[in-house]
Amino acid sequence: MVSSLRAALEFLEKFGFFDVILPFLLVFTIIFGILEKTRVFGSEEVDGKKYPRKNINSMVAFVIAFFVIAAKEIVATIQTSLPQVALVLIIIVCFLMLAGSFMADKEFSFEKRKGWVAVLTITVFLTVLTIFFNALGWMDTIYAWSKSETGTLFPSLILLAIVIATIFYVVGTKPKSEGGKEE
Repeated sequence: MVSSLRAALEFLEKFGFFDVILPFLLVFTIIFGILEKTRVFGSEEVDGKKYPRKNINSMVAFVIAFFVIAAKEIVATIQTSLPQVALVLIIIVCFLMLAGSFMADKEFSFEKRKGWVAVLTITVFLTVLTIFFNALGWMDTIYAWSKSETGTLFPSLILLAIVIATIFYVVGTKPKSEGGKEE
């Protein structure tokens, strides 16, 4: 027997809630928020205060959201990628809880660990990029290319990138004075 909650989810799926309504709301909200924050279309003054042009911002976000849901491939990519990105977020939170457990009674913070922030940011960026490439079907092409005749080129490029990043890290760090503080 199917539970009533499962039946409601199946009804919403047949209705197009997951294919049309949720992607539309997601894209509309993100685009509208960006337009409001950046004030790309300017601002208007009301009682001496400047406000973003909500009418133009909402119309542009509305049109872009409709274009996105009209492209079924984009909606499929969103539906495939976002649960995986959420899983990455859960993994990050679990990592932070584990790292925080080693802090004894102090509050966990990355303020004094700038290197960790850079490493984690790059790792998360590459992970999310890989998730979207996989959802678009590009990872198979990249993997096939890396295994093809130019297979020796790919590992060499990775090694070169690591060497260059290490050089920039070593050259870019400030020398420490005798007191242990950076100059």
